[in-house]
Amino acid sequence: MMHHDSTRALAYAKARRAARDWVDIYRPVGKLYPAVCRECHATEWKGRWSWDAPLPDLPRVLCPACERIRDGAAAHVLELTGRCRGWWDEVRGLIGNVERAEKEQHPLERVMTLQVEGDRVLVPTTGMHIARRIAAAIVRRFRHDVRLTFGERFTRIEWV
Repeated sequence: MMHHDSTRALAYAKARRAARDWVDIYRPVGKLYPAVCRECHATEWKGRWSWDAPLPDLPRVLCPACERIRDGAAAHVLELTGRCRGWWDEVRGLIGNVERAEKEQHPLERVMTLQVEGDRVLVPTTGMHIARRIAAAIVRRFRHDVRLTFGERFTRIEWV
């Protein structure tokens, strides 16, 4: 039988590899140009999105995160199952804290609308990295009370 921490370490290694190899189909390919998102007002310069103040004459586009939110096309989904409802206030706080910190540095990493379905909560995200960081925060807090399963498009966190 494999040790619980060894299983978790292998799962994290798999998640890191998947995040490194991930290609966002919503990111534009081709000539890069300065632009500003007409929804969230993030600015793009040489392929990098930031919260810098936009120049008034920049073209208005829809950033990849706002496009994903509009289309309802999550890049990654966290699925929280089991007895997470008893810890919901704390879990929601963890999700909010990670989202604020991540969004400040990376405007394209956001949490979309949470979906509560009975004893299951779905947390869709606009990027794989924020999903991985939320999962890590939950595992750090609930350590031995959760079981983690990584997939390419989803991560399942089950309270045991």
